[in-house]
Amino acid sequence: MNEILEEVTQMIQNGLNSVFDRPDVLIFNILAFIVLVFFIKRFLWKYVTSFVDARQKALNEELDHAAEERALAQSLQEKSQKDYELMKEETRVLKEKLTVEAYKQQEELIVSAKKEAKRRLEQAEKDIEFEIIQANEHIKQSIKEIAFAAAEKIVKREIDENVHQDIIDEIVRDSEVR
Repeated sequence: MNEILEEVTQMIQNGLNSVFDRPDVLIFNILAFIVLVFFIKRFLWKYVTSFVDARQKALNEELDHAAEERALAQSLQEKSQKDYELMKEETRVLKEKLTVEAYKQQEELIVSAKKEAKRRLEQAEKDIEFEIIQANEHIKQSIKEIAFAAAEKIVKREIDENVHQDIIDEIVRDSEVR
């Protein structure tokens, strides 16, 4: 391996030394280079520069387009973020509103149920009171009938029925006062 490396090094040195050892080859290479530069400048330079300019222009347009796209994406991202925050706030407000409304409906239902229970209780009390009054009236009527029958047997047809009724009513009223 070292032999190959030394051989390559020797060849490079010989090649470099040969250029300086032979000035005619050096002059020929310089002239060939100048002719090549002239030929390229004269015939190909316009095409090369127009290609490079077109490529530069295309790159600039792509960069400008990319910058516009980036700015558009940034603005869309900001708008999306604002819309998200707005929707989040609207959702929070709606949730609070629905919660308050639910509690309000719950309170209304409780108040309504209490009113209904109170109304039913009052109606039951009225019904009981009415039943008591009817029972008392029925008892009074029964007492009148019993008293009338008793008085009828006692008096044995001395007083007519209307007078008996007035007497019995008076007796019942006296007994209620006591």
